[in-house]
Amino acid sequence: MSRPERILIVNPFGIGDVLFTLPLIRAVRRAFPRSAIVYLCNRRTEGMLRHDPDLNNLVVYEKDELLQCWRASRRQGLRQMARLLRQLRQARFDLAIDLSLGERYSLVLRLLGVRRRVGFDYRRRGRFLTERLAIDGYHNHHVVEYHAKLLAFIGIHARESSLSLQISNEDEAWARTWLRQRGLQDERCLIGIVPAGGASWGIDAPYRRWGLENFAAVGDALATRHQARVLLFGEAVDASACAALRQRMAMPAVDVSGQTTLGQFIALLSHLHLVVCNDGGPLHLAVSRGVRTVSVFGPVDPTVYGPYPLDAARHRVICKGNLPCRPCYHRFKLPPCPYERACLTTVEPSEVIEACEDLLWQDAASTKAGAHA
Repeated sequence: MSRPERILIVNPFGIGDVLFTLPLIRAVRRAFPRSAIVYLCNRRTEGMLRHDPDLNNLVVYEKDELLQCWRASRRQGLRQMARLLRQLRQARFDLAIDLSLGERYSLVLRLLGVRRRVGFDYRRRGRFLTERLAIDGYHNHHVVEYHAKLLAFIGIHARESSLSLQISNEDEAWARTWLRQRGLQDERCLIGIVPAGGASWGIDAPYRRWGLENFAAVGDALATRHQARVLLFGEAVDASACAALRQRMAMPAVDVSGQTTLGQFIALLSHLHLVVCNDGGPLHLAVSRGVRTVSVFGPVDPTVYGPYPLDAARHRVICKGNLPCRPCYHRFKLPPCPYERACLTTVEPSEVIEACEDLLWQDAASTKAGAHA
């Protein structure tokens, strides 16, 4: 394919979905080292892309902000939308890679004169794309691999599978200061627990969250057996869950929920020895920073949405694979559960504790081996 001068990557979704596009960004940059690459994202994910060395710029589109603006004043809403459209039109993109799985973005890009519009044709929503790869959802293969197939469809080979994420020097300095001020910088074992899922889970949160009493049992066991300090993480909307978890724990824990920016949260994750969480964005952020993880998956298929690339030496997924009903999350929908969330309620704390201890012993062994090398 001829070299495009200006490329737009469209992904308006959440943290995990954006992290899954990092190998795609690297592949596009390798294919077109002199092209300008711009990423359209939402406000929540802006902070994790701002320092990406392979991106030239970001376009931030936050639907909720636009709706709020529109409700306050239609004139103000129209102005904000016009500002976004003007920004896209003036960029004069030659190629757009649309990962939205919808038709609105590709229609707008067509009207703005973007000649090549590439993406997935999901449920025939790719009619405004010039090149489209038909899919009926994400099944049996990881989302990262679907992105690789899309790139191969237009002649770009994705060689890298790492989700390695860059952070700013400012966020790293903040994290070191935060840990030092609390006497945690030299802790032998720092464990992060993320008991909820943030704003992106919405009404599906109860069906994807392992019980707080279970997380409390895991935190207490690791704090007692490994002299670990436990930190509780979450967005502002998760503060009540983290507070309830802290009350359930017999051992002291540090509640950090709602007290950091996304960049600061990622920087703190980098200093942990282990993260215990549900499936979702925080899991993939920990993976992107090379932190060991133990995650509990309920209705979601870890083959499609799990840690990538899967490395059992560093990342353990706990799920009930013997249940005939799971994974029930299919075609981006979560059906009503007639089994009282058995995929989550039957996961015992002992299973998670065992996986955590295995990874912690491996971590200790590798540290000891490195010290003697």
